[in-house]
Amino acid sequence: MKAVAIYVGGSTKTSTIEGISIAGSNSQDTLYTPTLDLEYVINGIPITKKEIPVTPNGLPTPAVITRSILKKLNIQYFVVDSGLYYKLKVPHIKIPSSIPGENIYSSNAFPYGTAKNIFEESKLLGEIISSKQDIVLIGESIPGGTTTAAAIMEALGYNALKFISSASPKNPRDLKEKVISNALKRIDPNDNVFSIIDKVGDPVHISMAGIAAGSLKNSSKILLAGGTQMGAVVSILSKLNYLDNRIKIATTSWIAKDKESNIFKLIEQIDKRIEIIVSDINFSDAKYEGLKLYEEGYVKEGVGAGGTMILSKYLGLSVYEIKNSIYEEYERLRSLG
Repeated sequence: MKAVAIYVGGSTKTSTIEGISIAGSNSQDTLYTPTLDLEYVINGIPITKKEIPVTPNGLPTPAVITRSILKKLNIQYFVVDSGLYYKLKVPHIKIPSSIPGENIYSSNAFPYGTAKNIFEESKLLGEIISSKQDIVLIGESIPGGTTTAAAIMEALGYNALKFISSASPKNPRDLKEKVISNALKRIDPNDNVFSIIDKVGDPVHISMAGIAAGSLKNSSKILLAGGTQMGAVVSILSKLNYLDNRIKIATTSWIAKDKESNIFKLIEQIDKRIEIIVSDINFSDAKYEGLKLYEEGYVKEGVGAGGTMILSKYLGLSVYEIKNSIYEEYERLRSLG
């Protein structure tokens, strides 16, 4: 079985709204997070800032899970700049029209026409990169992404806000609702999918949708590696008539059991054919307090962590090998300080 993994990073200034995201040590650092995540996946240590992205209470990025497993797998993997605020200093793929998204509370995400260009360019990338692959995994890193994802889904006619997750154990739903309600005031009944994303979206979800649409030309299975944000990708694909039962969502047990969200009801209203595959990996036996915080509802998912764990089992790794590789990588980072 041949597989390729693609990790898409981008920024939305929505993440800088105080309290909307804990995917960074503070709200302004959330603009660094996806760049540092992808540099770490490739290089083993970020370059733009020589620090691992952490939450305000010190919990490290789920990219730790992703990188530790990729080191064990004999597959190709790539990182994609779909609109990063801080540019990557590692080899990567750049979507030509991609730019960071603006704060959707106060302005449109993009100039008109940007989302369509990102989709078409990403679709071409998907066609190229999926050639001769059985599985294409597509993961994401975008702080503030659950908010923009919910805005996309609500604007496309779905009930998303009450089902969307958060990196925090306590979902800041009231704040998200305030942001999304203000953003949706700019939606016009004549808006199509692309103009909706130009107004209330972000660069990552439209790029992931494009890569998935292009990959359908070649691959037998496409894993959207992420949590409730994948509802935005699925809803875009559905409205553009690209949705196919070869597209599956692969996520963590922490998302599946999250009482503050419901990925199953979220996806069911978009298309009941879409299978949600849940990793059985947990850190209840970890000796590291930082990893045990996942069991308390922190972070839950990101940088394709759940999908990468699921893919590794498809490719023959045991639960012991997966967890041992994560613990070894976590120990390596501790040794670096």
